[in-house]
Amino acid sequence: MVKYRPHIFFVGIMCSYFFVRFLRLSVEQLPEFIRFYLTDLLFVPAMCAFALIIVRLLKGDATLKISAFLVFTQVALVSLFFEWYLPYHSEKQDWYTSDMLDVVMYCIGGILFLILQRKF
Repeated sequence: MVKYRPHIFFVGIMCSYFFVRFLRLSVEQLPEFIRFYLTDLLFVPAMCAFALIIVRLLKGDATLKISAFLVFTQVALVSLFFEWYLPYHSEKQDWYTSDMLDVVMYCIGGILFLILQRKF
């Protein structure tokens, strides 16, 4: 069961992510946190869980963990790409906005992943 926990975690996060996306399309009056920030909070843990599953499959070691350094490197790269590069260098600039609260959500998501990885 231990080696399948990242799979269950990943499926749970992705179900939550798609449910929030569905709510954003179907419900007009959602709280601001759910409408704008919850998907950002779930993004980094989903990417980390997916990476953990792939690395464990490739290495054949169900005890591998992702280090805090790698998680926060991912947070930094995601923040730079989505909050700096895309808003200013994309052809569809009206799709992307630069928001520091998104960066905060990425950081909280990284911390949440590290806590859950250590606990489970």
